[in-house]
Amino acid sequence: MRRCGIIGEGIMYRLLFENLAVPKEPLTVDLASAIIGRRADCQVQLLERGVSDRHAIIERRPDGYHIRSVDNAVLIYVNGDPVIERRLASGDELGIGPLHLRFEVVHGVSAARRRRPIDPLEVAAVVVVVAVIAGQIALLSSLFSENRPQRVKLDAARTAATEQTATATSSTATPAPSVVSHPAPAVVEAPQAPAEPTVLNRMIRLTRVDRTESGENVSITIQAKAQVGARELDTSAVGIYVQFAALGSAGTGVEWRKPITVPIPAWENFASKVFMVRFPGTPREFVGFVVRTYYGRQLQDIAASPPALRTVAPNPLAGGGS
Repeated sequence: MRRCGIIGEGIMYRLLFENLAVPKEPLTVDLASAIIGRRADCQVQLLERGVSDRHAIIERRPDGYHIRSVDNAVLIYVNGDPVIERRLASGDELGIGPLHLRFEVVHGVSAARRRRPIDPLEVAAVVVVVAVIAGQIALLSSLFSENRPQRVKLDAARTAATEQTATATSSTATPAPSVVSHPAPAVVEAPQAPAEPTVLNRMIRLTRVDRTESGENVSITIQAKAQVGARELDTSAVGIYVQFAALGSAGTGVEWRKPITVPIPAWENFASKVFMVRFPGTPREFVGFVVRTYYGRQLQDIAASPPALRTVAPNPLAGGGS
């Protein structure tokens, strides 16, 4: 965050991140005017997807702080209400793209008041202390380094010679049959699929996936939260796919059942939904599952049980499965 001016009287504000999976330090701003956006010249730079290049601006006016859209085309949210401009109060919740920020006014000593003149005596004392410490370090280094480099080289040479001899001996020796080992069979006998693409952002985030078993039925319960960087969630762009791995027909290996497309009901942005999907088989056939979420056919989140299935599951958008 860049600062190009200082507000007097020690009045400033800070922005606290409310909905990040990885905690992030609050941003303290002591500028009379600060632009929020993705561009490098913004005083408050936010790189999350859904944040515009110049998204909003917070200004200090005689009656307090105000937030407004930079070009009146991008909506911002204050306490859940879409606005173009609004006066802020400490504790207001701001929606900037996919981010939820809490606005808090704080009072403290300004940077100008915190500065004090440099004391020449303090500088001289620091220089003396540093010189004394540097001299002690040099003395200790000279005491412990006498005749050691040569000895270390000799020891290293002997070790290398010993290792080379052991390697030559082991390469010519015939291993006894009793020590020959065979690799254990893989838990999942399925062809290796291409590496899973990077999850770009978790706009359709999987918050919880649970397996339940009742009699001869196995189901999974999926809890997902929508947090797209737009005013409204486009449910037609949401895709949730479940792929079940089952025991092969011969009783060995794994076969993938046809991917199941989860129906998407009416869904508000920044709200959670719960879905239940039944495994098309018996508990004895059940091996595991992979759940993927998409928005606009772009991968958002993925969950797998066991985790090894994540890299071997076919792509549901490519029509994989059996």
